[in-house]
Amino acid sequence: MNKIISETVKTGARFVHGKKHGKLLFPNGGLMVISKTPSGVRAIRNVKAELARLRRTQELLA
Repeated sequence: MNKIISETVKTGARFVHGKKHGKLLFPNGGLMVISKTPSGVRAIRNVKAELARLRRTQELLA
C-alpha cells in the first residue's frame, strides 16, 4: 500500500495522515480516503482500481 501511495504522491498528489485513514488529495480537487490497515484480501486491487477511476475522471474534467 505504501508503494502505491508514494507513486501517487510523485505524480503530484498530496498525502495527509489521519488516525485511522489517510487522504490522498489531488491537484485537480480529487480526494481519496485510504485505510491505514486494510484488512481485505482485495484491498490493494481495489485501491488501484479506484485510483485509475479518479485519474480518468480528472482527465475528462481537464
